[in-house]
Amino acid sequence: MTKQIEALSFLDDLIDGKVTPGKIVRARRESLGLTQKDIYDLTGIKTTFLSAVENDKRNLGVDTASKIAAAIGLHPSSILFPDDFDVDKEIAKIIKRRKKLLKDKAA
Repeated sequence: MTKQIEALSFLDDLIDGKVTPGKIVRARRESLGLTQKDIYDLTGIKTTFLSAVENDKRNLGVDTASKIAAAIGLHPSSILFPDDFDVDKEIAKIIKRRKKLLKDKAA
């Protein structure tokens, strides 16, 4: 088990189904007793945006994830990559093409 997954183990009882960045943010925020307004006060991130993130309707960039992570006491990668960078089919294809390209260039 990686350190990142261990760091999120407290969320196991709080999140049903697939772990998403939004679910992590909401579960951690609520476990700390913080409101969306508290996060706004700490970060300046609008509550409407935070709500959309928590409902998995908006994606997070590194800058915003870093601000939220600082406010809820997590590392940004724990939010951005909750499954320890789960490689989906598209990413797997890119990795495969990269390996082939590098092999071809070395030949």
